[in-house]
Amino acid sequence: MSKSTQESGHTKNEKAFLALTGFTEGWGADYQPTNPALALAAIKILHPLCEKIVIDSDKATAVFDDLIDTRIIAFKPLKTTSTRVCNAFSVIDLPQETVDGALEINRKIQGKRATPKKDHEATANPETPSGKGGKNSSASQLSYDSGVKNLNSLISWVELKPVYNPNETDLKVVTLKKYFTKIDKANKDVIKGQVPYENQLDARDALMYADKTGMVDIALAIKKYAKGAFGATSAKYKQISGLIFRKLPRKK
Repeated sequence: MSKSTQESGHTKNEKAFLALTGFTEGWGADYQPTNPALALAAIKILHPLCEKIVIDSDKATAVFDDLIDTRIIAFKPLKTTSTRVCNAFSVIDLPQETVDGALEINRKIQGKRATPKKDHEATANPETPSGKGGKNSSASQLSYDSGVKNLNSLISWVELKPVYNPNETDLKVVTLKKYFTKIDKANKDVIKGQVPYENQLDARDALMYADKTGMVDIALAIKKYAKGAFGATSAKYKQISGLIFRKLPRKK
């Protein structure tokens, strides 16, 4: 399920619960569930909490997505820049072993192995910066960490040779160091931003989707109560029978 689908789903759940609360309030004294969690007073307190947490979670998602997008943009020139540095380094009159050291670092930045993987080993390469979250989020984070580390190694390697002084401004050591600072900050911002983001979504999921105590299970219990108390063909049950509530599990 895509993130956009999930986010709209949370709002739909919350709005359906608002409608459910309104219908039960309209039933007056006829609405008498024995479970205190289903009582009108309890659900009238619960809905504003759910409304606020959905809004806060959407904001947290937007902030974190912006950090991720900023990192993706910052890292985009990394492979090309690394290759250009190595090309400039290779045409200097240096021992081949020295040139090979730079090429080896570039190989890591490019995400290439010294020997190709066999078919059964073909999995996401942690040396290769990739996109957002999902099942490969840990490997993705490792790839960005490796990109920062390997760029720093490449800069240190070419800086050891004062004869490396290309005319191209973006390949000079001073410029490369500025670029390193940029991607290092972008990567660290994502790492730091993930904690409040995950905490916010955990709080939302607990309030809305926890077993028995979450908003969705309470809403489904109210529908069952109404069906039993008033009958499946009753006007009261028909008012709420079409309200849909779904649990939306979050991919870690």
